[in-house]
Amino acid sequence: ISPKALEFTILTACRSGEVFGAKWQEIDFKNKVWIIPKERMKAEKEHRVPLSRGAINLLESIRDFSQPQDFIFPAPRGSMLSDMSLTTLIKRMHEQKIKENSLGYIDPKQNRIITTHGFRSTFRDWSADKTDYPREVCEHVLAHKLPDEVEAAYLRGAYLEKRKSLMADWAKFCSTQFY
Repeated sequence: ISPKALEFTILTACRSGEVFGAKWQEIDFKNKVWIIPKERMKAEKEHRVPLSRGAINLLESIRDFSQPQDFIFPAPRGSMLSDMSLTTLIKRMHEQKIKENSLGYIDPKQNRIITTHGFRSTFRDWSADKTDYPREVCEHVLAHKLPDEVEAAYLRGAYLEKRKSLMADWAKFCSTQFY
């Protein structure tokens, strides 16, 4: 389940802890939105995550209607996955890649093995460098608070429709790079 959790983390640009705690009842399949309750958010504010077709397909591929489970990405004993599960997965992927081409998976900015949080940074770099989406939309995807409190007070909209398009473009970018 760890590879699926990592892929979902990348496709949603969410923090790994938000993904580990994800529950099936938070997914609105009809509207293609994941609603993360404020109690599980760093900013303590509900966050609506638009789900791309790739993210929905991933969820549908692991959904087991015969076994109702709380967590979408449960640990082997049914509890929540830990950060170590993805760290171990990435380390194994890196070691396998070194055997294949001697390069591995190194973050060129940090000069170290990639991390799950690094994918959020990659999303932000990509959205700034390769798209024309406004900064506020990109920051909202990452559930970042705007530094200017006055600006934040006036920007009450969630940019949901723009974020849906952005996340669809991100999923397309990811699929063309890695599949």
